[in-house]
Amino acid sequence: MTRLGDQVRRTNPYTYGAQLWKYRSLILAMAVREAQGRYIGTFGGMLWMIVHPLATITIYWLVFSVGLKVQPSSGLPFVIFLVCGIVPWLTFNETVMASTNAVTGAPHLVKKVAFPTSVLPVVHLLVSMVSHSIMLAILLVMLAVNGIPFSWAFLQALYYLGALYVLCLGIGWLVASINVFSRDVANGLSVILSFWFWLTPIVWPTSMLGKHAGWLMLNPLYYIIDGYRDAFLGGASFWDKGVEHLVYWTICLVILIAGGRTFRKLQPDFAEVL
Repeated sequence: MTRLGDQVRRTNPYTYGAQLWKYRSLILAMAVREAQGRYIGTFGGMLWMIVHPLATITIYWLVFSVGLKVQPSSGLPFVIFLVCGIVPWLTFNETVMASTNAVTGAPHLVKKVAFPTSVLPVVHLLVSMVSHSIMLAILLVMLAVNGIPFSWAFLQALYYLGALYVLCLGIGWLVASINVFSRDVANGLSVILSFWFWLTPIVWPTSMLGKHAGWLMLNPLYYIIDGYRDAFLGGASFWDKGVEHLVYWTICLVILIAGGRTFRKLQPDFAEVL
């Protein structure tokens, strides 16, 4: 009966929120240490958080805009179209890949009975906020340079960022827990993300699919990326996406629940395996 009661308490969202608040200082300190630790011993330090995404953007811009002459139907410069899509993708990719080692990378915390290991993926969510904020600042400068003034519609991106983080948390719980028992998860996940990138309209316009574009709603990343483009490039309003909201949140909550349950089921054996 006691064990069942503990499981009920762990499934309570208010209890989880209370854990986040209780350990907020530790989570923040871990996030800062993680961000700094990624570039310890490098000359550029955290400057690489800017260099890496800019290099990625430059490569895709050269290949698709300069080489293949791809142009979005909106008539905007391809680089603007690209950056609006690749900013949320890079955040998603960084967070999910980092979450894979959230548990295996902190065995000293996992073995502490009082520490809630379910908050470990949140550390990587916070770290990704830093690079995401930097990329958003770069995007805003690019928009201003191309004559696109600030609009209150830009704030819609905050909603889509929150929606993205809910998705990342669900996937993070799932991959972090399974990776404890099978270290092939990271390699397999990198392959899946590679396919996922090309199946998402980041470097190619949705119009290429024609009448088949409706299937993209089954790809949760399409919802996020399309939302970012609507927010910054004057597309559809948040209120005009009833069906898209329903489909995304249905898929997202299924992933969140599946990830949470998997994590809770495997959590008791973490310390023994590590």
